[in-house]
Amino acid sequence: MVRKPSATQACIIDWINFTVLEDTFFKTARQTLIADDQIIEEASRQFEKIFGFGITDKRDRGMNFYRDSWVLGDHMGFVCFGGQRATMLVTLTGQGCLNAIAGWEKRLFDFLTKVALRPSISRIDLAHDDIAGAYLSADWAYDQYDLGGYTQKAGGRPPNIERVGNWNRPTGKGRTLTIGLRSSSKFCRFYEKGKKEGDKASPWCRCEVEFKNTNTVIPFDVLLNPTDFFAAAYPCFSHFIQVETPQRMAVKAKAAQITVDACIEVTKHQFGKYIRVFRELWGDKKALDLICNEEDDYWPKRMKPFTSDATSGPTPVHKQEPIRIPSFMQFITTAPSFGLNGENGFA
Repeated sequence: MVRKPSATQACIIDWINFTVLEDTFFKTARQTLIADDQIIEEASRQFEKIFGFGITDKRDRGMNFYRDSWVLGDHMGFVCFGGQRATMLVTLTGQGCLNAIAGWEKRLFDFLTKVALRPSISRIDLAHDDIAGAYLSADWAYDQYDLGGYTQKAGGRPPNIERVGNWNRPTGKGRTLTIGLRSSSKFCRFYEKGKKEGDKASPWCRCEVEFKNTNTVIPFDVLLNPTDFFAAAYPCFSHFIQVETPQRMAVKAKAAQITVDACIEVTKHQFGKYIRVFRELWGDKKALDLICNEEDDYWPKRMKPFTSDATSGPTPVHKQEPIRIPSFMQFITTAPSFGLNGENGFA
């Protein structure tokens, strides 16, 4: 990755994968940890200091070629561990980046550069939003291809380009433009985020660049100065340097508004007639009591991300009460004083 100095904050970090050696947590715990559960508890304690949330639940399967995996926070990401040369892989998703406590980038930088053993960033996504659609659109991004906006040097081979969605007759579901190959070390996508969230008339467009360490080195400085690396990704990105991207909370609020409006329309279209009849038959209160879901986890999957924050979700594993073993199930831990089976008493 290369840098291009910028005076603005033109992007945010929207995804990050990093790995560290398991010995990192021996160092922070100041002791050798034997069981995997001990390592996970110590990792949870450290991640809570960095992000505001720790490791909460163990998943029933591994992922990313690791033997086991855990949930980070309230579905803010994943932690993978076991079977990969004593390393731990941590994934902070877009939801995690959005809800981590402010300043997490600097705290993660300090952890990776000053504490962690053999740290490495394997993937990082940088995103720029134009919520009002004032200067960024899918059509603008497509036009830049013919203008050489994605070719780094004169006469160079232009990257692969693909259009996804109905570009000839837009349906309001949103269009996507991808630059490069998903398997390469740099992959870019422009998409109509407002429309994908459910607002067919929204002008909101997002640009994302995904960097991977397949054949490049991702420096830790990207955590502190993401815009410098974002601006250098493609020549046409100089278009964004003079524009501040909206803060994370503004992005979350706008996405929440669009999602709620879309959910109201879906409910009105699919069940509006039934609800109106129920109101006429029984009145508002009884009608609502009859049709409301009674489960504890009643938030719809589509809406739940906008209610999540750093303190939501289950208690992290390092704060959970240890399982108490009844006294009659305790194992003998003292060694016999003599005799093969300890028949002469215990020391």
